[in-house]
Amino acid sequence: MATIFKYLAPPDEKLFTPRGDASDPRMGDLILRGEKKFTDEIAVGIIGVPTDEGVKRNGGRPGAKDGPASIRAELYRRTPFVIGKERSPSTVPVFDFGDIIPAKTLEATHDMLAEVVHALCNAGIVPVVLGGGHDIAYPNFAGFSKGRKQVGVINIDTHLDYRKPIPKRNSGTSFRQMLDQHMSPLHAMNLVEIGIQSFANAADHYTELLERGATIFSLRDVRQDGIAKVLDLAYELASSSNDALYISFDLDAVHSADAPGVSEPLPTGLTPEEFLTAALFAGKRRKTKLIDIVELNPKFDIDNRTAKLAALAVMYFLTGFANR
Repeated sequence: MATIFKYLAPPDEKLFTPRGDASDPRMGDLILRGEKKFTDEIAVGIIGVPTDEGVKRNGGRPGAKDGPASIRAELYRRTPFVIGKERSPSTVPVFDFGDIIPAKTLEATHDMLAEVVHALCNAGIVPVVLGGGHDIAYPNFAGFSKGRKQVGVINIDTHLDYRKPIPKRNSGTSFRQMLDQHMSPLHAMNLVEIGIQSFANAADHYTELLERGATIFSLRDVRQDGIAKVLDLAYELASSSNDALYISFDLDAVHSADAPGVSEPLPTGLTPEEFLTAALFAGKRRKTKLIDIVELNPKFDIDNRTAKLAALAVMYFLTGFANR
């Protein structure tokens, strides 16, 4: 594990300012950081990827490179207290590994990210990767799936992100890259997309994914059947014949009134409650070995609304993880 720290810059210490009140702990008081404090007991590892080059290549709004810092600023203000009978996320040993140090090219940055994710997964640590653009999904997948014969993937998103990487990979190509990877451990029948919207995707992409055997639950499907039923079906499909699942959370899946700070907003989408239900669901499932939260663009956020939603998604995931 020690070798991966050369690819990482430590998180900003200003985000961990203690409140000085033992009766009111915050996540910033509880989450460990600093290479010397890493132990074999760590169960979840946070990684930031401060890049938006993939978004720029895809014609989206720049600014997602500042996403990890904004999520952390809100995350470390949260309390670990859960109202109800569920165990607190404070029972989960969490380590903040810091941010991937951007390389000269997006591809080189992706290679470092894949190596870090693989190291964590290989050590039995579940990575929570904070974007950054959705292009990081492919290196996350590459690191998580390395050495596995078969895996599953769920993408919660407005967009299919199934574009061809012509001439280069970008924030809209990740899920095609996963399927097209040589000897890919992801079979199309184990790829599920949730929240996909009309008027935001290419008909050819939609048709081709279905023809390959993937499953797509549109926003209309979520409205008709409810998020709980859709998540259950998605999990059954994605985890069939495998025991390792990666779930990707794109914040633009949420309607823009509640998530204005994204690279590609729409006024229609999931509610925050549906998004957080999915995060809790992901945490509770033992087959979930990796999640990411992507496309936060603080430049266009309002009152840190989107950053707070992303931070809450991490909290809901950790709560689910504590109750596995």
